Amino acid sequence: KKAADEPCPAPCWTHLCLPRDATSLRVGMTNYKEEQDLEIEALQSIFADGTEFCRTSDTEFVIKLVPCPTGEQENHVGATLSIAYTPEYPDTAPDWDLKDFKGLSEPMQKNMKSKVEEVVESSLGMAMVYNMAEVCQDFLKENNHKALSMHEEMMKRLGGDEAEEEDEDEESEEEEQEEPEWKGLAEKALCEEQDRLTTEAFSEWKIRFDQELIASGVLKRGESKAKTGKLFFLELQNGGKEAGAATAGSDGAASEGAPLVYDATLFGEGDDDDMDDLDNISGGED
Repeated sequence: KKAADEPCPAPCWTHLCLPRDATSLRVGMTNYKEEQDLEIEALQSIFADGTEFCRTSDTEFVIKLVPCPTGEQENHVGATLSIAYTPEYPDTAPDWDLKDFKGLSEPMQKNMKSKVEEVVESSLGMAMVYNMAEVCQDFLKENNHKALSMHEEMMKRLGGDEAEEEDEDEESEEEEQEEPEWKGLAEKALCEEQDRLTTEAFSEWKIRFDQELIASGVLKRGESKAKTGKLFFLELQNGGKEAGAATAGSDGAASEGAPLVYDATLFGEGDDDDMDDLDNISGGED
């Protein structure tokens, strides 16, 4: 019988057969099948079973992805994520693929796959399928645009220049509309009262201006711009001389010269013989 103060002997582990390396130890302690089943159960609760999530075997399934699964917007693009668990998933990456693309060009498909690869590389050691599906759905939302046909793309390219011109015209119209309305002199500031033009100042300036024109010979003092019929008549009677001074007075001033003779030819009247000829032509009718 051992004494009360005698220490207990150290446990002996030599009867256990331990793996030689740590990696094998972890494999023996990890139940990959259980982790995979738990992830599938979680995915079935997130994605609608039968429409979005389709299980093809115990370790294989597909997730059909669209940008707006609830239908709040029209889905112009889409893709299907195919997953096949490896025996040591999630410590190793699953076999996956993206297929059944809709509305995505080849460069966009490659870009989408590269984003999924980044998620896989950064998520080794933990469940990653939901993260893979999430990054795909975000990409689809960002590129949810209606695909154009070849004819529509050609028309879009041809109409690109016209659209730019229309944009420039709209910008110019907006600039014109933004200009303040001109209200004439209503809001123009008046000059000082001593600098304003008055009627008296204008009359003085007009007199000086006329004098300068007369001095330069441009304007003649007392010159009549238009001649009346009386002036023409008097000029003919006086042999073509100027009659402005003679006709400035009354009719008595004109009678002081030679007696005036009425010339019917000046007014378009002919001789009586001409009138007789007209009567003969008309048959003598009055």
